[in-house]
Amino acid sequence: MTEKTSDEFLEQFSTSRNGLSQTEAERRLKYYGPNELRKEKKITALSIFLSQFKNALIILLLFASILSLFLGEKLESFAMFFIIFLTATLGFMQEYRAEKAIEALKKATAPLAVVYRNGILKKIHSREVVVGDIIYLESGDVVCADCKVIELSNLQIDESSLTGESVPNKKIIDFSSQKKESLAFMNTIVTAGKGRAVVTAIGMNTKMGEIAEVIQKTEETKTPLQIKFEEMGRQIGIMAIILISSISLLSYIRGTSSFEEIILFALTLTVATVPASLPVVVTVGLSMGAKQLSKKNMLIKKLTAAESLGSTTFICSDKTGTLTKNQMTITDIYTAEKIINVSGRGYEPKGDFFSGDEKLKPEELELLLRIGYLCNNAKLTNEKGKYSIIGDPTEGSLVVLGEKGGIADKKIREDFEYIEELPFDSDRKTMSVIFQNKLENKKEAYVKGAPDLLINLCDRIREGGKLRKITEKDKERILKANDDFAKKALRVLGLAYKEVDDSEEYTIEKIEKNLIFVGLVGMIDPPRDGVKKSIEQCRTAGINLMIITGDFPTTAKTIAEQIGLFSKEDLMITGEELEKMSDEEFESKIEKIRIVARSQAIQKMRIVEALQKKGHIVAMTGDGVNDAPALKKADIGVAMGITGTEVSKEVSKAILVDDNFSTIVNAVKEGRNIYDKMIKSARYLLSCNAGEIMSMLIAILLNFPLPLIPLQI
Repeated sequence: MTEKTSDEFLEQFSTSRNGLSQTEAERRLKYYGPNELRKEKKITALSIFLSQFKNALIILLLFASILSLFLGEKLESFAMFFIIFLTATLGFMQEYRAEKAIEALKKATAPLAVVYRNGILKKIHSREVVVGDIIYLESGDVVCADCKVIELSNLQIDESSLTGESVPNKKIIDFSSQKKESLAFMNTIVTAGKGRAVVTAIGMNTKMGEIAEVIQKTEETKTPLQIKFEEMGRQIGIMAIILISSISLLSYIRGTSSFEEIILFALTLTVATVPASLPVVVTVGLSMGAKQLSKKNMLIKKLTAAESLGSTTFICSDKTGTLTKNQMTITDIYTAEKIINVSGRGYEPKGDFFSGDEKLKPEELELLLRIGYLCNNAKLTNEKGKYSIIGDPTEGSLVVLGEKGGIADKKIREDFEYIEELPFDSDRKTMSVIFQNKLENKKEAYVKGAPDLLINLCDRIREGGKLRKITEKDKERILKANDDFAKKALRVLGLAYKEVDDSEEYTIEKIEKNLIFVGLVGMIDPPRDGVKKSIEQCRTAGINLMIITGDFPTTAKTIAEQIGLFSKEDLMITGEELEKMSDEEFESKIEKIRIVARSQAIQKMRIVEALQKKGHIVAMTGDGVNDAPALKKADIGVAMGITGTEVSKEVSKAILVDDNFSTIVNAVKEGRNIYDKMIKSARYLLSCNAGEIMSMLIAILLNFPLPLIPLQI
């Protein structure tokens, strides 16, 4: 295949590196429309209130109250209307408060885009971007549309909201294929570097638009309580019709009752048949349950979802940010002398260094820590005791490691003066920086990169504080350590350095050779605290779990084993393997599958549907746009409150305020209490109604006066 040049690729979109003219951009905007997703009808207070009447029992009670009013029984009619209004109001208040809380969780930002128009950089609203625009991207930007990268400098984009991957994707330039690495997608975030890209799709034609289309076409699954109430309503309705018809016919044949009396019999039986107080009891019970759940960091959007939690038999969970912290953490270090374990999790810079049982002094690792800290563009921030990273999470883990080892940012910036950077690129897989070491009055190059490539750039190795020539046996040991780290699902980086002559040019060819190997660092996104215990509680409660993630199989399996989710009898499949399975084969294995790695959004829908066919009540947790279709399809979709995208919150029935998987387990316990109370209430009220019906039937059959009137019931 002949490789295309950038100019040939740009010709397909009738544009150039200088971008479109303003006139042409306006023409395309008018012709193709704005760059925005079609929005579903906004939920209003009125629609929330009217939705409370979508209940078979409420409809039956409403019918009885209208009939009562028609017969002139105003007091009875008013009483029944009051019960209906009270039920609807209680349900409305809970769901409306939830909607308002959700609005507070959303970011009310309208992202802008930086584009080239007539060769000049211009900032415009993202909805005005058109196909063929050349956009400029840099760290912190939100990508405004789907596009193809045409220029870059260490460009890395966080696509976790779209793909579920926990590590930012490093971009490449490739005009001859549709490799994901050469593309940037709408609503993803640039974490490092900069670049230019040509817009290839906007609005509903983007990957984000495709997912939005699936969401809009997906019907929301009814909760178990809704299904039970509908069935109960149908049964009660049929019973009422049979009773009313039979008694009315009998009374008419016997000629013992007037038409008005027959209608009153019918009305009384209708009211007696319908457990009028059940909707109120259920609504109050669910409202109180939802209030209890909110105290436990579970925000309920739909009242019936409170009961659904208690009925859950299968939880499908995303890995990144749900079971894990979504914070890359260095756990293992390799040097020529030893393997070192690092304690601490997440971005909090607290931890110690151990070689076996021996606690090491951080000073022994000063050079390795310094290389990782300075060969870096990430920043560690602390706001109100909460640590976070600005930049690439991988680089952030090196900053945290340095601070664990006692490196203070202000001090190291005073002692080491930045001179030059040779950014990372996907071909050489390394990054270098040159600093002036003021303490020793010399210039040094600090280098990090892929271990298998980095060791070929090294001619010496540091061991015991001294330098010696690197040997083939050294390289074999380094590669073995790299493989051992990889088997533990660690992402591995090699660290090296060298002294730089004043006359030496700061080029890749000059700097990245004759390096001194210092060590390897292995990092992973660690499990959340308490997740292992929560999973054991789920297993004890008879609830199955499955991880559905965009990450690699090895990474997903290692995390699953660490949290006690995966055993020898369990199955793991990839999205590619799932794609090749027939529905019958997949459904036969679905209950044994514990991990689906490298999954796609549409496959999550298929997983939920397969479990529902097996009779499971499915809870789907997630935070990304890729999770939204399955969140809507699941019996109860649970979105993440902190890291969750606006789309995932819109379609879910509940929101996990603290993003903690363990909260789900507590919510399920509360949900089971709610379910138990609802069943007991229904049994009690139906038994009362059965007594009322029997009294009415006996009185009518014996031609006695009615023992009860509708108002009394």
